[in-house]
Amino acid sequence: MEITKLRSLILLRVFITYLLLASFFLYDQKFVIFIYPMFLSYLAASIFFLTIIYLVIFKVLQKSYEKSDEKSSSAVEKSFYHFTYFQVIFDIFLIITLILITGGIDSWFSFLLLVNIISAGITLGKRTILIVAGLSGILYGIALELQFYQILKVPYVRSLSPKDFFYNIFANITALFLIAYLSRNLLINLERTSTTLIKTERDFSDLYAFHREVIENIPNGLLYTDTEGSIMLFNRPAEEITGINREAAVGMTITEVFDFVILPVKKGIYKGTMTATHKIIELKLSEHKDNTGQMMGFVITFEDLTKITELEREMKEKEKLAAIGELSANIAHEIRNPLAALRASIEMLREGKVPADKMARVMEIALYEMDRLNKIITDFLVYSNPRPPEFKIISITAVLRETIEMLRNSLVGQTGQTGQTGQDTSALQLIASGIDDDLTISGDKDKLKQVFWNLCLNAVQSFGCPVAEALDKRIVIDAKALQGYVRITFEDNGGGINPDTLTKIFYPFFTTKKGGSGLGLAIVYRIIQDHMGRITVSSIEGEGTTFTIILPMAQ
Repeated sequence: MEITKLRSLILLRVFITYLLLASFFLYDQKFVIFIYPMFLSYLAASIFFLTIIYLVIFKVLQKSYEKSDEKSSSAVEKSFYHFTYFQVIFDIFLIITLILITGGIDSWFSFLLLVNIISAGITLGKRTILIVAGLSGILYGIALELQFYQILKVPYVRSLSPKDFFYNIFANITALFLIAYLSRNLLINLERTSTTLIKTERDFSDLYAFHREVIENIPNGLLYTDTEGSIMLFNRPAEEITGINREAAVGMTITEVFDFVILPVKKGIYKGTMTATHKIIELKLSEHKDNTGQMMGFVITFEDLTKITELEREMKEKEKLAAIGELSANIAHEIRNPLAALRASIEMLREGKVPADKMARVMEIALYEMDRLNKIITDFLVYSNPRPPEFKIISITAVLRETIEMLRNSLVGQTGQTGQTGQDTSALQLIASGIDDDLTISGDKDKLKQVFWNLCLNAVQSFGCPVAEALDKRIVIDAKALQGYVRITFEDNGGGINPDTLTKIFYPFFTTKKGGSGLGLAIVYRIIQDHMGRITVSSIEGEGTTFTIILPMAQ
């Protein structure tokens, strides 16, 4: 039982008594129903006196409750309960007394029994309502019976018959039990609602605590702003990353904390350096909307990328040094072979040990190795210091068709199969194309033609046999437009590439071809990068290879 309810019961009793006395004396005691006005004063004085006693007992019990521990608090609560129960029962006698001194059956104050039943339900709960209602009805009936038989000298109108008394008692008892029933049901519903509300409040508190723990312990900084960019929430990692206390941060705008963000705030990803701490920060802003779609604010997560950026820079430097070392080793390997052959040829010529009939062959080998050495150096210069592309609006459709025509012309005569027109029919059948019309990009025509020509030659060489014997082999060249991009594919059904080789084919000086420089595909990769595109390769050994190029279309 709540202590505040007991205090309210005591004060309510005093208030009703004071109200009755005030109204009685306000009208100069001229009420017909107040048969014994002096008894009313005595009753009021008795109630005030009881109230003083109640308040003293209440203070004693309250102090005992405040000083009690968990074990003794239940005993004090029982004392409160019994004290309240006594007051409610004694109030029945006080009300019956008031009814009798104000006319009994003619009294206006029988409604106070209903008030007492309701107060009993509020202070003591649903279990006591029916008991109080029953006791009130019994005492009220006895009082009216004593009045009727004049055992209690309370006058009444002699025209009232026993039936009138019986009906009055019946009506009042019915009202008492009806109020008790309704109050009990109301209290039951209130208890259920209160239990549900307490459980909901507890669940909400647990959920709030859980969310707060999640917010405070996530590794990234989290803040929430209104639509104007003013910060309303700032978690602990945000304090650690920015070095700003949350009390100081709340109320600041996001641009005051992260000066690289510009108002008005818009959703997206922002990356910049904080001027105060020189930390590299990446922010992700997302919009917060209510159920109606109205903008409520922004949820912002951010992290400190300073250490990660430094590690990435170190890794790139290490990768660059490793690439330079590998490139140097490959260059040395590629140059050493022709130099060795060239040295051997020159030594043979110097010593004069070469027969006259083989001298021309030795000279041919020396010249061939010189040309090979020159080609390696030339390709390396092209790769290491390429000519910047000259971007123009070009038709990729035309470039591809020109490349296909060049390839067919280069293959004519290698198969020996000609049709009625004299064209090499195998060269026509070897290459198939599905190129869309009017595909335009911004690019360098000569460099892209070099890319396409290189991929075509690689496809022909993947057959592993002369063109005349590649009767079941095909090269399919395809070009399609895809939402602002052009996708170009070169597909062949040659020997394919094994998985180990596939990961290295774009490395400089990596080659599996006899006499190859290993710079062809490396140059292709760089040209495509210069055109802001990308190139990928997929291959199944023994089945074929597909190169896919993605280039942005001209706007």
